[in-house]
Amino acid sequence: MARMDDTDRGEIRRRWEYYRPPAQQVDLLECSSFPIGAWLAGEPVMFSGPRSRGQRLFMRMLPGVFDVDFRRNPLDGWAWVELLSWLTQYTADVQSARARFRKKVKILKKQGKSVAYVFGTGPSLSQAMERDWSDGYRIVCNTIVRDPILWHHLNPDFIVAGDAIYHFGFTRFAQSFRRDLHQRLQESDALFVYPAMFDALVQREFSMVADQLIPVPIGWRRRVDIDLMRVFALPALGNVLGVLLLPLACTMTRRIGLWGFDGRRPGTRLFWENSPRHSYPEYIPDLQEAHPAFFAHYVPSSDPSRYVRKYHGKELDASLRLAEHRGWHFEMLHFSYTPVLQKRFKG
Repeated sequence: MARMDDTDRGEIRRRWEYYRPPAQQVDLLECSSFPIGAWLAGEPVMFSGPRSRGQRLFMRMLPGVFDVDFRRNPLDGWAWVELLSWLTQYTADVQSARARFRKKVKILKKQGKSVAYVFGTGPSLSQAMERDWSDGYRIVCNTIVRDPILWHHLNPDFIVAGDAIYHFGFTRFAQSFRRDLHQRLQESDALFVYPAMFDALVQREFSMVADQLIPVPIGWRRRVDIDLMRVFALPALGNVLGVLLLPLACTMTRRIGLWGFDGRRPGTRLFWENSPRHSYPEYIPDLQEAHPAFFAHYVPSSDPSRYVRKYHGKELDASLRLAEHRGWHFEMLHFSYTPVLQKRFKG
């Protein structure tokens, strides 16, 4: 690590203590320059502090080097997860996960349902209690787990999550999510589907529900209508809707209904509004303080809609249109501020 002030040094050490494998008694050695000898010897190297863009890009390309600079790297949360896998030399057992997934899907498809419902965490989610969803397969999104009443009402077949800081991080937000997720999994037979890059952390905390864990690698395709029974790889589409929810739904059936994707209404401060009963708004300030570069990059004050345009804009629309051309049907089941979804609302 480059020299840093005491505050940042303490933060890096706090995160290190959280992510490092409990069995490994390895301490940090702070360096003012790149420790070439340690790196050549196979020791992991973390770096933080001011550097030129070229230096930062070059160092990120080196195996065993991790950019954990939470003030400058918007993906510092992913760097810590990669470091954990490096330290443990961990590789997800994708073949076993695929077998569990295929078994579950075959059982579900015997029900012969013609629709799959995918649920976001927007304010309209609170109204999901007002109807019965049992005519379709149910695929729910991350922090819905906070509400056990809604969870059991929906009785989901799959639960997904895929963000390094919101779901697999060290903050109170992420730890609260995983605590509630663990409880909901114990209360149901839902499968938890997530990118395989997070499996080292998941296996460490979810051993009691190991048979419900489905780590899936990220592939190279950029389309939502992937049949995960045939191609067990998630699309590289950047957001949980395109990466996890829609591919699962498209695997189950050709007709997909969307609920809880209210979008980013005018005046929203961050990405979009969430239902407070189905998220952890009290921990958002803590999350922002822990990952300032992430929020500055994805929801900058000068262009707060950047993330929505990138991941719920033209690329998502193109992927949906391509799937629709191939026979899939997507319907937004209530009003949404996201144009790509709103034009699929027939209300």
